[in-house]
This record gives sequence, C-alpha cells and structure tokens, in this order.
Amino acid sequence: MKYLILAALAILAAAPAQAGRDPFARPALPARIPTDAQAQAPAEPAVRPQLRAIMVAPGQSLANISGHILAEGEWFGDYRVVKIRERSVTLATRGGAKSELALERMEYK
Repeated sequence: MKYLILAALAILAAAPAQAGRDPFARPALPARIPTDAQAQAPAEPAVRPQLRAIMVAPGQSLANISGHILAEGEWFGDYRVVKIRERSVTLATRGGAKSELALERMEYK
C-alpha cells in the first residue's frame, strides 16, 4: 500500500500544473547556444506580442507579454512598453507606431 501511494505521488509531481501556472513565471532558457552561422542568419519575422497578465502597483506596474515580464519603458523585440493600465498595455514600435494590447475577459460560470 505504501508503494502505491508513493507511485501516485510521483506521478502527480511529474504532471505539469497548467491550470495553476504562475503567469509571471519567466520562460525557460533555450537549451542550446546558437553557432556563429546561426547568429549571423537573418532574424525570423516578429510575432505579434500576446498580453498574458498585468500587475498594477503604485510604484511600478508590470505586464507579462509573450512570457517576458516588462515595466513601462522597457523593450520587447521591436516594441517598447509605453503605458500599463489595469486591463491593457500600450506599445510603440521603433518607427513610432502605437498599438494597444488588451486582456481578454474571462467568463466564470
């Protein structure tokens, strides 16, 4: 019976907890380091940033954008975080174009 309980706990510990995942957890580092040839290759086209979470505080607000924790004024690829609000984030590109990312509303039933 003891071994059955230990086996069940080992299985539960190994299973990923997707529902209770921390939205502000930093993504894992890449497993391999690019070679010189890969480093000189042209960059892939930028992917549209995805707003995952926002934390608003009096001193410093943070936003989780595509897995990167950013404050106002910080850069994410070609985007700079201009303003963080309770439900949205304003970004500006290096060219000056602005866009706004909004959190999706979740319905609870």
